This record gives sequence, structure tokens and C-alpha cells, in this order.
Amino acid sequence: MIHVVTAANRCLYERQLLQMHRQRTKVFVEGMGWNRPVSEDGGEYDEGDDEHAIYLLSLSPNGEVERSMRARKASDWSVIGDVYPHFIGPDVASVRNPDVWEMCRLYSMSGAREPEGFSRRGELGLALIELAVRYNIRRIVGMSELFLVGPTIRSGWRMKVIGLPGNYGEGECVAVEVDACPEAVDEMRERLNISGSVLLEIMPGDPLAEIEPQDAEIFLEAVRHLTPESRQLVTGITRTIAKIERSEGVEAAIAAVERVRQVIGEAGALKDSEQG
Repeated sequence: MIHVVTAANRCLYERQLLQMHRQRTKVFVEGMGWNRPVSEDGGEYDEGDDEHAIYLLSLSPNGEVERSMRARKASDWSVIGDVYPHFIGPDVASVRNPDVWEMCRLYSMSGAREPEGFSRRGELGLALIELAVRYNIRRIVGMSELFLVGPTIRSGWRMKVIGLPGNYGEGECVAVEVDACPEAVDEMRERLNISGSVLLEIMPGDPLAEIEPQDAEIFLEAVRHLTPESRQLVTGITRTIAKIERSEGVEAAIAAVERVRQVIGEAGALKDSEQG
């Protein structure tokens, strides 16, 4: 699943966001030679890293950021519209329209580029389109390095070039546009063999906010694969433990969780012995 981080829930992802900005320094400033200032905390930031920024994060099982992307409305400010507007073709509809997002700062860390990471990379692309549709966004624009255009189109995005390629100072790029619509979401889900949403948006106050983001993801993935009967059982247990916490305190709730874990372990051991 892909974590959706907005101004409303950034407090839950402070460690991951700092890591993301520092990774952007390594990838774009040190790796690609971008002439960008580096903050005192070691991160790379620009004008788009404001309250309107939406970050899509792909996390490893231990909570490290493996890949990331920023999305934001392009109507007030965008890299493509305010820094490189000359890359946009003359016949292209304005990127200032309210149904337009800009995608930016897309990267994958080296360890996440292995073959087994391809599906997770596809999830990130799917997450962008799925979230855009949720916000009634129809077009997603951005600047793409020339060597990435072909692979990106083959990844399943409905992407087209909307200007002539050129040099932006640190490399060759071209303006692109991605179609955001329910049909595009369905196409990518089928391509990736994914049946449900890949978005995970945890808000303060949510029970899942009490655990680490990567643990919340693992929990939801496990629940997703349960049978309806098992899912109903887990829901009942969760509600019971929440009631115990409210009435008797956290220690009592922890004890209840340990008891449930013990019962499940004993049941599993009994089943194994019967099968043996």
C-alpha cells in the first residue's frame, strides 16, 4: 500500500518525511547535479513543499522510505507552470485549471529498483491516479527526464508529451501529461493484478495512528486477505479490546491482547498436532 501524507497527518510521518527530503538531496542534488539549496537538516526543499503538498510514500517493512512522489494542485504554484512554462506547448490547456495536479520529485532508492520492487513501483503510479480521481482531478502534469518517458508509458500510465524536449540546465527533459480518470485506475489495477485500493491515509485519532505506519500497513494487508468470517472475528476482538482500554486502562488492554495471542497460538498448535 502507498501512504498518503498531507498537512492533516504529517505529524504521524515526521521521521519518514525527513528521510524523504534527505533522500531527495542524495538523488537530485548529489546524484543528478541539481543546483538546489540544501537545508540545515540535510533535506532538499522547494516552494512546492508547503501546506498544499501531498506526499505518496512507499515504505519498507521496517518503515524506511523506498520511493516517493509529491503531488500538489498546480493552480497556485508548480514547477512546470512557474519555473519551466516554456516547456509547455502553445496548444496545451492551462495548467492553472482547478482540475490539474502537478507530479514532482518522483524517485526510487537503489535498493527499491530490484525486480521484486517493480510491483511496488507500479503501486505508486496507481496511487497517484487513484488519489487524483478521488479529488476530481482530471489531468496530472509534470517534467520528465527524456530517458524516463518510454519506461513510464510502458508502466501503464495514460501519458502523453505536451511540449518539445529541451535542456533545463541539469539535463534533458520534456513536459508530460497523465490522464486521471476511473478507467485509467481500472486499467492499472488490472495490469498490476490489484483488486482494491492501494491508498493508506491514516489520520490522527485513528486507532492505526497508535502504531508505526509500516505496522499499520502490514495489519491492513493481513486483514484484506481474511475470509469474511475471520474479518468479522477480528473486528469483534478489536472492539472488545478498545472497550477494555476505555474502562480498565491500557495495561488491561495489553493483557487482553496477550491473552488473545496465547489462545491463537494454542489453537494453532492443536491444529498442527491433529494434522500430524
